Amino acid sequence: MKSAAALIVLAACGVPAGNAPAPVREAPPAWQARPAGGTHAIDPGVRADHDLLDARGCASCHAAIVDEWSKSRHALAWTNGIFQREYSARPQAWCVNCHAPLATQQTNLDGTHAAQGVDCATCHVRAGKLVSAQRGATSPHDTIADASFGTPAFCADCHQFTFPVLDEHGAATAMTRHPMQTTVASFAAGPFARERDGCMTCHGSKHGHAFAGAHDRSMREAAVEVTWCRRDGSLDVRVENAAAGHSVPTGDIHRHMYLRVWRSSAPEAMFQAFFGRRFEPAADGGKHTVWDSTIAPGDTKRFDIGVASLRGDDDEPVNLELVYVFIENEFPRGQAVPERIDPTASIVRRRTSVTELASCAAR
Repeated sequence: MKSAAALIVLAACGVPAGNAPAPVREAPPAWQARPAGGTHAIDPGVRADHDLLDARGCASCHAAIVDEWSKSRHALAWTNGIFQREYSARPQAWCVNCHAPLATQQTNLDGTHAAQGVDCATCHVRAGKLVSAQRGATSPHDTIADASFGTPAFCADCHQFTFPVLDEHGAATAMTRHPMQTTVASFAAGPFARERDGCMTCHGSKHGHAFAGAHDRSMREAAVEVTWCRRDGSLDVRVENAAAGHSVPTGDIHRHMYLRVWRSSAPEAMFQAFFGRRFEPAADGGKHTVWDSTIAPGDTKRFDIGVASLRGDDDEPVNLELVYVFIENEFPRGQAVPERIDPTASIVRRRTSVTELASCAAR
């Protein structure tokens, strides 16, 4: 049974929550500047040259926070190679609404304002005022305090939405009922849904603005645990979502993982398992999920791999790798990929002989 907190998050994200009634608000929260799905840009309520719209100006009083943010994926939302590769191939206006979300950024997508991606103003500036969970006692800003600021429902603006129906310019004319990104709903059904800090339980940092995720090596390695042992001519391999509060992988529909087990002398006999989602077109203009092998929080995928099926010599070591793939094509070619793209990341890589593996019976 979902907790009351989980149901509220799901409802706030536009995700069905069984028969639970939606939470009643007298007015939308101060930070909610658009409908779910990012169908249009966020209006900060000030001109593009206003001091509140430049993260460099924020650094005069918040240097440590801005420095931490500047190294985050939020700061690279518009400029990172993975997004730019996808956007240059399919320049859809809807995509810009989460990668350079402010209306003031979108007046010049080649400018320095757009290059700041998901910046300070994206989250904190509405109607020309600052929005935060609470106003600091010595803050010089005209601040709207809203306790729901920074909650999972807030993150859902760009991390929980359905497939859009796009016009000829790539603008979203409607949102379908089929989920495209499900990170927040997955979190709401997971073990940390009732934690006070919400998503920041895992994605928090010293100054609260690093937002480390799948591109962070320590996060990847902490989230997933891989174990293997030998049993009667086979290998028992298990991949557990040991620490993530949502399914792994999550986020962009292209993200997936591969578990590979093979002997170097016989790559053609490699065992490979796929973790990810696959889709087919839906009647309403979106896509519906036809395959989902992502790993839910606390769940384990188990594979029994016959040693003989790997071929090679009996005394030849066996290789194991769990690799995270960020784009749809693990092996992109030619000019399609900017030099700054790293399309894959190895989470686990091992090599050992079968006889050196622990016996499953001994575990």
